[in-house]
Parts: sequence; structure tokens; C-alpha cells
Amino acid sequence: MIPRDSWSRYLRLMEERPEAFAQSPSLPIVTDPREAEAFTARTGRQLGVLYESPYRILLVDLVQGPKGLFAYERILPASTGAAVVALPLWEGRFILLRQFRHALRDSQLAFPRGYGEDGLSPEENVRKELAEELQTEAVGLENLGQIAPDSGMTGVRAQAFLCRVAQPKIPVGYEEIQGMVSLTPEELEKKIASGEIDDGFTLAAYGLWVAKTGRAV
Repeated sequence: MIPRDSWSRYLRLMEERPEAFAQSPSLPIVTDPREAEAFTARTGRQLGVLYESPYRILLVDLVQGPKGLFAYERILPASTGAAVVALPLWEGRFILLRQFRHALRDSQLAFPRGYGEDGLSPEENVRKELAEELQTEAVGLENLGQIAPDSGMTGVRAQAFLCRVAQPKIPVGYEEIQGMVSLTPEELEKKIASGEIDDGFTLAAYGLWVAKTGRAV
């Protein structure tokens, strides 16, 4: 049996955020409660909203596939505001943070990024992230476009910005920040090629910058 709270929250979420439940002829979402209950009774798979925090919502949809019904889990951002990725550029060099990432249980080199926040525009949000993570401000912003770095699991889309910044200062310890590096485009690409930089947001945002500017710093 589907927990009542889980399913009722799922239905409310559909009303609140219909764009996240857009129907597709290839993988339509099934919302008939009788079909959902029968599927859970038959398979033991839970459906609906299974977990919710101020940052993320874990839900499991019932989807009609070519071979029948199946449960498909995904993660939505809790906020409908725009997530952002900053490509900070200072004196012709990109600034990347070294941060410990809990999901990997390892450190990564990556551009600063942040969850969407309700009430903030993408430009306001990226300026906030620069102030928090680099203790600096943007003296010029260029919107490079949108990226979706992990569409197999999350519904996150992020706006990428080239940010010309004043001298950065690193708040070591804030959000597991361990330090920073400054790299020329050539140095950054060598680290990508060697596998030292593997963060999806960073790779996608840098790819946008290369495509749109031809590496013109």
C-alpha cells in the first residue's frame, strides 16, 4: 500500500509544478491511484514523494514503458529558482574551488555553483554565490546559457555565467571549501584532459564558454 502522505504530497506537487510532470508519448506518467496501488501491491515498490528537504525532493513516478509499468525515481530541486554556475575570471585566469563533495566522499576542483533560491533572479543568485564562496563581486556578467548536467537522475537546470571578478579571497571551511586554484584556459583544459577536473557542472559550463567565445578571454 502506498503511504497516504507520500501520494497526497505527490499529487500536490503535480499541481504546484506542472512543468515537472509534462506528459510524453514515449514515457507517460501514470497517476491513476488504482493502478498505482496495484503496482505497489504487486512489486513492493513505493511511489510518490519519498523524501523532502529544503534542498531536494526525491520522488518515484509510475511510468508506462514499452514493456509495461515501472517505477522511475528522480530528484527535483526544492526551489523553483534558477540554479547557477559561475565561471570566475580574474586577471585572465579562471578561479576554481577545491571542495569536499559528500556524495562522492572525495574532493573536486570545480567552478562555484549554487542551488536556485526563490525570489532571486539568476544574476542575483550568481552574485550571491561569488560573495559567499569567493568573497568577491562581479564587475561584469555574461550569461552563457543553460546546462542540465545530470538529466538521468535530477531535474536541475543551471544558468552559467562568465563572471569577471575583483580579487577573490577563499573562506576556507565554508561549505567544505579547502582552497582554490587559478588556471589559464590552457591549464584548465590540461586538467580536464588528465581527469583531474571531472565535475559535470564545470565541464558543461566551460564547454558553453568555449563554444560561445572561442576561448576569447
